[in-house]
Amino acid sequence: MTQAQPHNLTAAAVSVKLPDFWKNDPAMWFAQAEAQFVLAGVVADETKYYHIISKIDQSAICQIAELVQNSPAADKYKKGKDRLISRFEISAQGKLERLLNACDLGDMRPTHLLARMQELAAGFNISDDVMKVLFLQRMPERIKPVLTISEDALTKIAEMADEMLESSSSATVAATSPASSVIPGFELSAIQEQIATLTAEVRRLETSGPRSRSSSRTRRGSNENVCWYHRKYGRNAHQCREPCSFAG
Repeated sequence: MTQAQPHNLTAAAVSVKLPDFWKNDPAMWFAQAEAQFVLAGVVADETKYYHIISKIDQSAICQIAELVQNSPAADKYKKGKDRLISRFEISAQGKLERLLNACDLGDMRPTHLLARMQELAAGFNISDDVMKVLFLQRMPERIKPVLTISEDALTKIAEMADEMLESSSSATVAATSPASSVIPGFELSAIQEQIATLTAEVRRLETSGPRSRSSSRTRRGSNENVCWYHRKYGRNAHQCREPCSFAG
């Protein structure tokens, strides 16, 4: 029995096939790693830990240097996992910025883009209409008019976009800027107000760090609860949306 144990450990080590560490999505990378551990029958804390260490590059391992140099007696894997996720996970500010400005179609399928956008939007109160506008703005111009008039759910629209791009090898993938236009057929003022609110939330997150939390409150002042109409037109606004703290 004592001779069989090293063989089992070696077999388990060979069975685990992990990709290189995903700095842009550490939580999902660990979810995949743990699925591999289950399939390979790897349960020992140290075995999991050393598998993880073997798949992270120099810039990532620097984030857990003290754990590597002074390995803890217990819970090596959990401590390494928690540290890597905390160091590389995208902040709420970063997620909003990517959703509004940096999440483009590129070489992704439309359904993959939608899944990424929904992941970034998780935890924020973003309406279906706003998500639809942001998604359609990233679609190629040649298929956008057809997608815009569809009344299907957004997931169905994304699937339709997949089929339309696959059926035409000459389809271009030149997406418009996320904030450059608004898709026809939606209530313009409501869409603009929600996007303005999201943009304001990004600014609030930028100024609400530990060192600037108190000063950011002073800078924002009473403008924090001013509606989109008064933020844009001030005293000349002809409409107002509650709640609004604009005075004058």
